[in-house]
Amino acid sequence: MILDVWRPEDDALLTRLTDEVAFERLVRAQMGPDAPVPWYAAGLCAALRSTPGGAEAVESARTGNTAALLALLDPARHIKGNPELLHHLALHHARVATAMRDAQAHVRSLVAWLALAGEERYLREIGAAVVGGSLPKADLENALAEVPMWPIEDLGDQAKRGARDITAEASLALSVLRRVPEVCRAAAVSDELQKKITRRAESIIASAIEDAITPVLTVIAETTSKGEPTAQEGAALMRRFVAVWHWSGGDESVEVATVDEATPLAWNHCRQSRWGDLGILIEPIWPIVDSLTKRIEVDPTKVAYAARCAQMLVFKADTLRTDLETLAVAERALKICPSHRNTRLTIAHSLCGEALRYLPGSRAPTHQGVATAEAMLKRAEVLYPDLNRLPEVRQRLAEAKKLLGIAS
Repeated sequence: MILDVWRPEDDALLTRLTDEVAFERLVRAQMGPDAPVPWYAAGLCAALRSTPGGAEAVESARTGNTAALLALLDPARHIKGNPELLHHLALHHARVATAMRDAQAHVRSLVAWLALAGEERYLREIGAAVVGGSLPKADLENALAEVPMWPIEDLGDQAKRGARDITAEASLALSVLRRVPEVCRAAAVSDELQKKITRRAESIIASAIEDAITPVLTVIAETTSKGEPTAQEGAALMRRFVAVWHWSGGDESVEVATVDEATPLAWNHCRQSRWGDLGILIEPIWPIVDSLTKRIEVDPTKVAYAARCAQMLVFKADTLRTDLETLAVAERALKICPSHRNTRLTIAHSLCGEALRYLPGSRAPTHQGVATAEAMLKRAEVLYPDLNRLPEVRQRLAEAKKLLGIAS
């Protein structure tokens, strides 16, 4: 009978072949029917066999049902578990991330890798096996201490390589680097290591974004050195910032740079009352201005940006048609920068315009209308006492009160 000649090594071979078939099903389920299958990586299935439900999941995958096996790939389920499994998961998710440009796969790879970084004995054994005696022990220890940083540096290289051309690959790397604090928590790393990795990720992000902004700043400098750009030329320059902003995932530093560069261009149009041109210039960057405004509304400590952002809101208000529309935007500017002179001027001017709508010359006065106009006048006087529109409102208010028999 066959059982009489079946050997332990035959069992091992059958298991290995089963793992390879299951792994092939897994790869194709994740990366498509034509994805290449690295057979040497089928050890992932072997490592998963030792987890609860792992053997059953591998067998199901062999027959074509990969759902249970896919569920076991979450490294968060295996923190402080088998280091060999964590190693396999880190490499597998990295392959998926590269092939599919999948940010979540990158995150899972990082979680597994950082969890593996805590397995010092395993890493020493792997390191010793790889380098043999070719490295002094101290050098090997130093190299192993940097293991957690390896994938961070790889993502950093990807981000930096594509920064100037704002490539999709670089944008993906930035999005993953922004999730480093989340990754550290999932991997249960020490507070000290989390701070170290997070600082490095933040430094890489800042450097890559600076690389992306630099060509835009260069073009703006070259253009403005030849004279004042037209509104259309200015808008085209601003759209370069918008492209970097979207690429960066809506980074705050891009918003600040945009406001800084847009302000002098906007003043050129504002000083000459070219409101249509001003609107053309700032229209592309309005989502950026709105985003920076929201940041300051949520975090008032960002006072360094408040005045600059408030002025951009005032520019926007200057392009609007009605006093009510102007007030709505200018009130946001006042909220983030209460002392901003141009904001106070804009609101006071619009309040006077609205007040006049309730007074003789625009309509027959009513008691309610007079009360509303008087409240608007008082606020305008507080905001900007020297406004040249105030005397007209005071006179018209006095006329309305006289017509209605209201004592002044």
